Amino acid sequence: MGSIPQLVEKLIESGQAAVLAKVIHVEGSAYRKEGAWMFFLEDGSRIGMLSGGCLENDLQSRTKEMFRTGSVKICEFDLRAEDDLGWGRGAGCNGVVTVMLRDVDAIFNESLGFLSEQLKQGRPVQFVQSLENEYGFCFASSSEKRGTLTKFFSIAEMHPFQHSAGRKWIKDEFFYHQWIWPAPSLYLFGAGADARPFAALATSVGYSVNVCDWRESNCTQEHFPTAVSFNIGPIHELLNRITFTELDSVVIMTHDFQADQQILQTLQNQKLLYAGLLGSKKRTERLLDHPIPEWLHSPIGLSIGADGPEEIAVSIIAEMIAVRKRRTICTSLASI
Repeated sequence: MGSIPQLVEKLIESGQAAVLAKVIHVEGSAYRKEGAWMFFLEDGSRIGMLSGGCLENDLQSRTKEMFRTGSVKICEFDLRAEDDLGWGRGAGCNGVVTVMLRDVDAIFNESLGFLSEQLKQGRPVQFVQSLENEYGFCFASSSEKRGTLTKFFSIAEMHPFQHSAGRKWIKDEFFYHQWIWPAPSLYLFGAGADARPFAALATSVGYSVNVCDWRESNCTQEHFPTAVSFNIGPIHELLNRITFTELDSVVIMTHDFQADQQILQTLQNQKLLYAGLLGSKKRTERLLDHPIPEWLHSPIGLSIGADGPEEIAVSIIAEMIAVRKRRTICTSLASI
């Protein structure tokens, strides 16, 4: 599916005319929430998805006359029907989904470039679009005012990566607004064979993966084709080079006792979004020489009975997503 930063990058790389499709309101249940994005390209291809395939064909048919027009359309889909008497075959999803289509004309394309640059610099961006005036839109970064529309609330009021999208009346005009967060950075310590499927899966759900290891032969594009950076050298030197932020996640998979100790000693003084260590509870307690603190997830990942690198990767990513989205983590299958 891809995160918004990934979708925008793919669009820019394509160089094609496009129409943005965005979920702006959901009543009941639906496949995606408010704020989900996708792009329909002029050659008929798509970037991203908004549903399990229920809406995309209908939406694509509505975009054919929109390219390079700067126009906006609002489309509502009632997915509650279980028969095929509505807009198409009944989905029975118990929800009504409102989608905004917006042509990516030259002006909007320039704004997407601004969005991309801000996100690359780690700055959240607010998108505001009038639902009555197609020209009434702006992108404003968390550190810079852009356009003439007023911000709805301060970024300081939000937790990192908090989902925020909705509609609001301002001075007798109806607006859609959304905070867009940069891709979360993940520092992966350990470039062994078991780390490869984890890195690939992390990228697929929107993380920017930075691989850290002292073994140069392990840190290659061949082994980690989706990594955005490779940090190679002795562990203590790598730790001195990296400036961690509260938006960052760290996963430790070195399988080296001394290396893990050095990393944990550094991380205990950092404020991170997520920190996890591969290994048993007993091994972690030996590393720390005291009980496992609340800031460290160890044993890492959700308890789903994972076996092998691929399944372990799924369990870790699931836990990271739950932490990032501030969800309560189920530790027992019986409680799910």
